[in-house]
Amino acid sequence: MTRVGPLQWRSGGGWLVLGGGGNWRRGELGEMDGRALALADFSLPVAYLPTANGSIFEGEELLDYYADLGGPQGYVVPILSPSNARDPENVRLLSEAGLIYIGDGDALHLAQVLWESPALDGLARAFEIGAVIVGAGAGAAALGAWVLGETVGAAGGPGLGWVEQIVVVPYFAGTEGAPVLQAALRAYPGLNGVGIPAGFALALGPEAQLETWGDGDITFVVAR
Repeated sequence: MTRVGPLQWRSGGGWLVLGGGGNWRRGELGEMDGRALALADFSLPVAYLPTANGSIFEGEELLDYYADLGGPQGYVVPILSPSNARDPENVRLLSEAGLIYIGDGDALHLAQVLWESPALDGLARAFEIGAVIVGAGAGAAALGAWVLGETVGAAGGPGLGWVEQIVVVPYFAGTEGAPVLQAALRAYPGLNGVGIPAGFALALGPEAQLETWGDGDITFVVAR
């Protein structure tokens, strides 16, 4: 694990980008997408994971958008269920990508499908050798230690744990989002919380770099 203060994340050769969510079609994620591409190896493809939203079509649109930004060609890795996450071809596609975009949607479903799967191993192999991992909205939430339910008090579940001891809350709206984060920390003592607003990203680098991309403020709550 790589550590900066209370933030601790999976060690690897690539960057881990936690995006607060937003609509890329409206240009809300332009800075995150541009800076993530700038860190990627253009000799390798971009891979899109539709697990959280189930939309292959949206993945194809996003890949076209990345190509328009000057990025390399890519493909959608069709992991929609646990059986897909065990498919050797899907594992290979992930392990050979230079940037892996984990789409927005249902964070709990995403974490449950990928949990301890060969696909997650493939994603980890790509990250170890330098791939940029972009978690958008739900994709960022699933990379934390615990995924919250949709509302305060709703059942959540374990995250993928790439960011250790952290609950990642995307679409965080300052004081409006605070009750969700505070309730999570009361329910799961020992966890810290990170609230990331839409259009904003927290980027974690392989040499303990910590950067914020976009206009806004990250809210960090340390467990008592």
